Amino acid sequence: MNITYDKKDELNAVLTVSLGKEDYETKVDEQLKNYRKKANIPGFRPGTAPIGMLKKLYGKPVLAEEINKLATENLYNYLKENKIDILGQPLLIDEKSEINIETTEDFKFAFDLGLAPDFDFNISDKDVVKKYVIEIAEKDIEDEINNLCKRYGILEKVEISEAETDSILISLTELDADHKPVDGGVSNKETTVIPELVKDDEIRKLFAGVKTGDKIIVNLKKMLNNNEAIISSVTGLPKEGVNDLNSEFEAEIKNIQKFSPSEINQELFDKVYGEGVVTDENTFRTKVKENVETYYKYESENHFEHEIEHLIMEKHSFELPDEFLKKWLSSAHPNVYTPENTEKKYEVESNGLRYQLIQEKAINLFSIEVSDEEINQTALGYSANLLRNYGIPNPDFEWVKEFAEKQKKDKRFMDKVGEIAFQRAVINHLKNIVTIEEEKTTVEGFYEIIKQHNHHHNH
Repeated sequence: MNITYDKKDELNAVLTVSLGKEDYETKVDEQLKNYRKKANIPGFRPGTAPIGMLKKLYGKPVLAEEINKLATENLYNYLKENKIDILGQPLLIDEKSEINIETTEDFKFAFDLGLAPDFDFNISDKDVVKKYVIEIAEKDIEDEINNLCKRYGILEKVEISEAETDSILISLTELDADHKPVDGGVSNKETTVIPELVKDDEIRKLFAGVKTGDKIIVNLKKMLNNNEAIISSVTGLPKEGVNDLNSEFEAEIKNIQKFSPSEINQELFDKVYGEGVVTDENTFRTKVKENVETYYKYESENHFEHEIEHLIMEKHSFELPDEFLKKWLSSAHPNVYTPENTEKKYEVESNGLRYQLIQEKAINLFSIEVSDEEINQTALGYSANLLRNYGIPNPDFEWVKEFAEKQKKDKRFMDKVGEIAFQRAVINHLKNIVTIEEEKTTVEGFYEIIKQHNHHHNH
């Protein structure tokens, strides 16, 4: 056996494993003897078939299996022994390999390798990251109280719509050019309209003063703000069919409900904080202020961590074996990476890989570990997010625990949990390394900062 390692440049190499008959003959004979014990060949009891017959029947498949196994094992042993870090998986180079079992007893396997880049970890206390201290004004507290009053308001049935906040139930029927129902068209589809949410001024005005039983003609697409997904949901048509709809629809007013925000009273206190927890308005305002402050501390911390993530990428510039990785992705996932989309998808994939390599560098450099408790807490948080994605906005804690325990049996789930836990651990460690520069701002100022940040980073 002979192994050669040809390093083309800092990111690419070719490793060749050459096998002679002496490398695989014993293995092949052992496998054939194992086949002999089990083989059910007409005319022979198990274990008595001539070895020559077995070679004719199974020799070539066994040979192919053994030389492939030997080549792969020796490839990875060489990489491990020589501490060569690679990205992706080795790719067999057909034009440089010689693996024709019909014509030769000597075989050569040439593998294309993408090498992991060598780089230094560059984050230190010289790096300054801003952390915003958001000062809560009286207006912010009033805004939150108004939001709570709206959230816990009531809807009362009325006969006439008098406000753009009214909830109006309508029945929709598609009309033709003569304002007659379209034969076979959309009909009797009910939906709710809140006029203040309609962007088109003329459409919004059509609902002013309507009474139950009234019929008005509306441009459906404008009424639904030209949102194809909503139009599809309301009409029951696939998105592809939305463009074929006639614009004009008859809207029959079926029901009108007037929205009234909650008053600031004991009933509101009980709904927001639980029965008897708050018994007067001053205490209510104090608790609202505490909740608002907690919320914006959390938002500020999230932004601070997000800035560290940007710092991680900005402070580390290194090349990847791009062409190799594109080939490997196309080979490993041919249904996902096609000639038409590989370039675009690789841009996202390569950024994720860079972040992962930098994170691994930090984990090894600082000996970062995560405890079982951190894994369990991460599993709970990840499970809660999954349940929210499934349409359960506020899952019960016991339900989350039960869901997490079941998911822990899934290796992919635990791999993702581990990935999240280590990412969080790295960020937390870097918080103690960088220099934090605190800056005071208002709620409005903070959202303007977020807006500018998103624009700058194309979020």
